[in-house]
Order: sequence, then structure tokens, then C-alpha cells
Amino acid sequence: NNGLEDFLASQDCEVCVPGLMGFASFKVDNRIEDAKLYGGAKIKSTFCKMLLDYLTKLEALMIESAKKYNFVPPHEYAHTKQLVKGIIGYGSKMGEGWLLTAEMLELAETGYENIVCTQPFGCLPNHIVGKGMVNKIRALYPASNITPIDYDPSATKVNQENRIKLMLAVAKERLNNPVQEPVKPLTAEELAGGVPRLSHETANV
Repeated sequence: NNGLEDFLASQDCEVCVPGLMGFASFKVDNRIEDAKLYGGAKIKSTFCKMLLDYLTKLEALMIESAKKYNFVPPHEYAHTKQLVKGIIGYGSKMGEGWLLTAEMLELAETGYENIVCTQPFGCLPNHIVGKGMVNKIRALYPASNITPIDYDPSATKVNQENRIKLMLAVAKERLNNPVQEPVKPLTAEELAGGVPRLSHETANV
């Protein structure tokens, strides 16, 4: 990614990158969700549940260690998964699937509202679970400042960094003029445009 983390650090940014543990749990959990959605061998689902329990124990150790040394710990996988409920379905699992949306929601919830969503050029899954979810994430977290950046041999580093600098300019402006967050989280219906309303008005003839 053309040294993205080093570039952000050079721009006086505190960099937070989602870890691999959540992705490992996501890949195992997908097999469990497949069984729920489409059916399948019960023994396979049982094995995956045991493996997910094991990964959850490792995750707990990692989170405990991060807290002990005053690092910002990642959220528990179960909490991250819950964040996308009503936003995107668990059957969406191509590429990083719904986890990419969940990770952006997790970052925004933790206080990292300025997000660079990196993707290979023309990545169809990312157009759905990354760029396609940006407006929904902004509806839930109006302060979120998200920019998708293509990383491909044909994309120039200068163009990538200029787009990120524009995002950072917005971020710095918002430090002085914070965006108001919604009083309560929006529901899936509200995100979709609201529940259809019937008019009970009558016209005078």
C-alpha cells in the first residue's frame, strides 16, 4: 500500500489498523453462518463452533494484554459482528465481506472517525462492502470521514497521497467544528429512507 502507515504518521496522524484475529474469527464464523443460511453437515458446524470458541479465548488474552500495557484494545469479535446487524447481511462474505463494514463501524465507535478504506483497483466486493456502505456508516456516525483509495500498479503514489491529504484537511477542520452525532442510533428502516407513510388527509370537494 505504498507505505500508507508511514505516510499517515508523517502527517501527524495516530494510526490504528484492525488486526488479524478478527479476520481469523470471521473466516471460521462464516462456515457457521453458511449452515444457518443454507444448511449443511452438522459435524462441520460443530467443529467450527469449537474452533471459534478457541479463537475467542486467544482474543480475550490479547485484549487483556493490550489493556495491561495501556494500548487501545480491539473490540471483541462478537461485538464487532453485532455492529453490522441491520446494516449488511452476514451472507455477504466475498473478500473481507461484512467484516470490512464492521471494522469501519468499530473504528468510528472507538473514536477513529478518519478512515482510509484501501482496496485493489476495481475490487467488486469492496464496491459493495466498502464504498457501498460509506453512506450508511456516515448516517450512523456523521463525524466519520471516509475515503476509499485504490492501490494498483497503475495508480500513482502522488495521486493517492493527495486524496488522503484532502481527507486530512477535512479532519483538521472538524477538530475545531465537531459534527453533532445523532442522539440515538438509526434503525435499518431509517437508514433505508424510513418506513412508508400513508396519508389520511381528505380533500374538500
